[in-house]
Amino acid sequence: MSEKKLSSLEKIGYVKTLPESADINDYESITIKGENDTKVTLYRSLDERDEIDDTANFSSSWDVFNNHLL
Repeated sequence: MSEKKLSSLEKIGYVKTLPESADINDYESITIKGENDTKVTLYRSLDERDEIDDTANFSSSWDVFNNHLL
């Protein structure tokens, strides 16, 4: 696995190993293919995951759309 891919995943909160006494149900996991076809599992806490809310962005886009109709 290239370091570039790993560092981009680490930037959004993925880690290679779970902390001690961590509950696996509190983490999401992804499996990626590394060098020599080895599989690497990365974990991210469900609490650290960002929820996407584009309500404000949609309202702004809708206003722009309506202004172009006039």
